[in-house]
Amino acid sequence: MKAKARDEFKNMLLKQYKLYPKMQLIDYIKLIYQNEFAGGHMIEDEMASLRRLKEEYALVEKYFYGPNTPDLFEDIGNGLCRMNLWGMQKTSINLTTVNKFFVETANSIKGDIESFEYKLEMLRECIIDESLPYLEKDLDRYIEKYKGKDYPPISHSKIYREEYLPAYRIVKKEYCQYFKVFEGIDSLMRKKEIVNVAIDGNAGAGKSTLARLLGKIYDCNIFHMDDYFLRPEQRTRERLSEIGGNVDYTRFNQEIVEGIQNRYKFEYRPYNCQTMALEEPILVKPKKLNIIEGVYSMHPTLIDNYDLKIFLKVDTREQSERILKRNGPKMQRRFLEEWIPLENEYFEKFDIEARSDLVFI
Repeated sequence: MKAKARDEFKNMLLKQYKLYPKMQLIDYIKLIYQNEFAGGHMIEDEMASLRRLKEEYALVEKYFYGPNTPDLFEDIGNGLCRMNLWGMQKTSINLTTVNKFFVETANSIKGDIESFEYKLEMLRECIIDESLPYLEKDLDRYIEKYKGKDYPPISHSKIYREEYLPAYRIVKKEYCQYFKVFEGIDSLMRKKEIVNVAIDGNAGAGKSTLARLLGKIYDCNIFHMDDYFLRPEQRTRERLSEIGGNVDYTRFNQEIVEGIQNRYKFEYRPYNCQTMALEEPILVKPKKLNIIEGVYSMHPTLIDNYDLKIFLKVDTREQSERILKRNGPKMQRRFLEEWIPLENEYFEKFDIEARSDLVFI
């Protein structure tokens, strides 16, 4: 583990002590276990997990949440957070969505025993330098017994449970980062028969990544604007001089927008920029939620079809580095010299960011 990561991990331990000064050693070990292994086991029965969540949340709802209520999310490092059920009382998120966060996280995080033991050593360092008020011998005694049991998942101490009433789920940090998106979708899906979401923004800002993230949580259709770039015969001088004109928004409207609105099965043919030809038809079954991602998804001819509009931003330096890593130096030059200037012109001309409901940097 690099020095920066070590410092961040230790700072996380110290922050937890400030938040929960009555933490016991076992609570720290549980925290480190969650940092490394998340839930620590695969969740095969999603419905049983949801029932447990509903039961626990029903108990939480009986209590008044006051000024000392934990934050909705607590960063526990390693790309993970504790999502506190107490804080959910002030949101419009569905429990089904939260359970999906938890299940997907638990089933995708493996962890590593060697890394876990290394992190336990960092806890020891915090005790030795007196950053944390515990005894090293007590830690050693507990770890010896714990290791002998092959490091199973453990519960919070009785003191911690009585003092802080912990009620949370371990989820990936990216679900916390885009929580407003999930909250917005859940709210819309309670009100509307069809929900259309657009994700527009800078190249390399994470539009496809966010679409995939949503696809892991919801049963939805995902459409990509990259499948609708102009075909060779459409690239006339007049068309290419049109701001936002380098996508086939007419065909997108006819195939995707009308297909969604008709609520029947439909087909569309993605355009492949490598072969410069339309690919075989893709069959689409109607679903309540539809995600449209990519630059130009909020083109003036399309923008009125969306219930939720999301704009993703990234600074130019980070953008350049991401494109280089993703596409290589040759394509990076084309992005920087050709495509990104056109995209920026489109954003500015049509005020895309200002017309979006949610903006993420």
